[in-house]
Amino acid sequence: MGKKLVPILVIVIVVGVFGFLMNGLSGKASTTPGDQAIDFELKDIDGKSYRLSDLRGQTVVLNFFATWCQPCIDEAPELEAFGNDYPDAKLIIVARGESKKRMEKYINETDSKLLYLLDTKETVSKDYSVIGQPETIIINKDGTIDERFTGPTTKDNLIKLIEENVSL
Repeated sequence: MGKKLVPILVIVIVVGVFGFLMNGLSGKASTTPGDQAIDFELKDIDGKSYRLSDLRGQTVVLNFFATWCQPCIDEAPELEAFGNDYPDAKLIIVARGESKKRMEKYINETDSKLLYLLDTKETVSKDYSVIGQPETIIINKDGTIDERFTGPTTKDNLIKLIEENVSL
């Protein structure tokens, strides 16, 4: 009986330790809806710094993006339309692991007018526990995360989420 219990006990302990390390040891705030958004500072391709906290009082849409990610590329025209046509939210594209040179090339090729911030070392992506992309986080005017989802979205879906679910 004891020999059968040992492997089960080991598995339970390993899973428990892993869960603790993933959640408790990091000491970082959670980034799920209802939580306060983690402040950050990143630079755009021109070297200008932007802080999330400077946008307090505005609805902010963070979209985590990579040039090698086909769903991100497919989603880009919808984000461009949202950024151009919806003045009630500030759209920020966080370029995960991308170099300045690669983002300059992408922006020039697509003639994008959006704000791309370089998360070259993926510090912000890690702080926000972003594993895949595209991933979108909607932050309300008080700095609280109201929505978070993975996968491509559309202009209309973003507007609907903001107008129906975000604490404006």
